[in-house]
Amino acid sequence: MTSNATGRMNALLKTRPEPGMSLETIPVPEPEPGEVRLRVESVGIDGGAEALIYDWHESKRHYADQLPQLFGHEFAGTVETIGPGVDGFAAGERVAVEPVIGCGHCRFCRSGSFSICPDRRILGLDTDIDGALAEYAVVPREALYPIGSLSADEGVFLELLGLAVHGIEQSAFEPGDTVAISGPGPVGIGALVAAVAGGASSITVVGTEADRGDRLPLARDLGATRAVTAETVADGLEEEVDVFVEASGHPDALSLASSATRRDGEIVQIGIFHGTETVPVELTRLVRRGVSITSVYGRRDSSWRRAIAIAEGTDLSPALGPAFPLADYEDAFDATREREGIKVTLHP
Repeated sequence: MTSNATGRMNALLKTRPEPGMSLETIPVPEPEPGEVRLRVESVGIDGGAEALIYDWHESKRHYADQLPQLFGHEFAGTVETIGPGVDGFAAGERVAVEPVIGCGHCRFCRSGSFSICPDRRILGLDTDIDGALAEYAVVPREALYPIGSLSADEGVFLELLGLAVHGIEQSAFEPGDTVAISGPGPVGIGALVAAVAGGASSITVVGTEADRGDRLPLARDLGATRAVTAETVADGLEEEVDVFVEASGHPDALSLASSATRRDGEIVQIGIFHGTETVPVELTRLVRRGVSITSVYGRRDSSWRRAIAIAEGTDLSPALGPAFPLADYEDAFDATREREGIKVTLHP
């Protein structure tokens, strides 16, 4: 990617292998053939990605030799400049961005499963392609999804909602099924919205004691039939469910899923385990009960289209924010660390 030497922009960079980031002024990027430049309106802070990079968690220290780096992979904005060879988009159009870019020609990409392409790149997380913690970002044309009248913060949330929709797509879920969801964070709330839209007959959301005062009531507001703490269901749910969506990435939640899913039911594993220990699974119990496990990573094109349609008919405002100006990034990362709201965003 080349740069426009006459233009500069504010960008939040990871410059040193230690906690924190710094606000810098860098050249505005120029789109190459097949790319567009976006005026970034909103970029999300992912608790399992940018937040860990900011805090310099041990799982992210492999970036040390590649710094400085511009991160930020959940974002939405307005098309500003169109590169050569790009059609189907116009300046001023508002879009959300799919951060996972597949090679385009392997068996997985050709079947639509670009998220598991072995040669995939992730905008704002891979070191060879800049992210969106800045005023402008350059992205491939195929990464863009028009969002119409949806807000930029809703556009950011579409990445998470699309992940949840993909989980429902991949599962054997049918309208009228009973569902449980562990982890009322951004991914779990996305799964809740997707399950409500899919016609689940009942949805139980399981959180921790820390979620009792905010995230569990919010889950009820968004359509959960029950919202309970893990401590109250340590011995299992009142009734087994057809589909259990594990969105927390916590070993205890997977154990609960194993005991709470009915015979011939399904566990949909979306949560990522960031620990170093192997996660135990009661595999024999699952085999004898005919319970299947479906792992889900990323999205498909169909997931985006359905997520956009769901967002257009759903009030997502309880799941959005708090939002901060880019200059207040320290407050934004503090809010993420303190689990304020659901989807914390920065507005460059």
